[in-house]
Amino acid sequence: MKRVDFSWPQGLSGALTTSWDDGTEFDRILVSILNRYGIKGTFNLNSGKFGLTKEECGWNNFIRADEVKTLFAGHEVAVHTVSHPWLERQSSDMILSEIIEDRRSLEALLGYPVRGMSLPFGSQDARVGGILKSAGILYVRPTVRNADKFALPGDFMNWQVSCHHKNDIMLLWKEFVDYRHNSDKLFYLWGHSYEFNNDGNWELIEEFCQVAGSTPDIWIATNMEIYEYVTAWRNLQCSVDVSCIRNTSAFTVWFRYNDKLFSVEPGQIVNI
Repeated sequence: MKRVDFSWPQGLSGALTTSWDDGTEFDRILVSILNRYGIKGTFNLNSGKFGLTKEECGWNNFIRADEVKTLFAGHEVAVHTVSHPWLERQSSDMILSEIIEDRRSLEALLGYPVRGMSLPFGSQDARVGGILKSAGILYVRPTVRNADKFALPGDFMNWQVSCHHKNDIMLLWKEFVDYRHNSDKLFYLWGHSYEFNNDGNWELIEEFCQVAGSTPDIWIATNMEIYEYVTAWRNLQCSVDVSCIRNTSAFTVWFRYNDKLFSVEPGQIVNI
């Protein structure tokens, strides 16, 4: 039987995605750094906190609603609930409202479907997970535990990260680049922009972005772009003897057979 192996777009050897929570004013600095080096981010926002000041919330200033679309252009905005509660402590109706109303507000600002999410406090239970699916969420970063690996999630509703930015990200990035065991390796970095300000170490993310952005052979994508591509790959249809492959998705999918790179366009059938 023929064996077909996963490939990132254009045959790239790995992928990088980043995720940032809460939507404080320091996202403005972070976005400028990401943009400088061509790094994409997924920004998980609490729509109920837009425009709040330190004096009003006792914590940080938050970005304004009227800047969301422009500030995060070229990146992804995802759900983080309206008010950032511990979801498993809420009633089922309250959980649904937190998700749906955050989606509604963000989509009205952005003009596109918002269907990804990171969980407040990284916390959920089985009940919460079921409600997220019913609210149209397609992927979830459910915990803040580092997987310390570069594997794709078996279940995108339980998407673990590679590391937080407070880990030794430069050492881990080198390990990732040198890692040759999987064709689907993924580096998933997450954190909070305000932590760079609190710790006085903006140079940390600047150095990482400079190095990662200039690393060849890496696809830099948002969380949703990773989800969509991998899902398209997993949904490829093939004949029993794997001699022909059909792509029913809206995305071009790449794969390798006998060390040769193939692509299959949306709606196309490829014979190998």
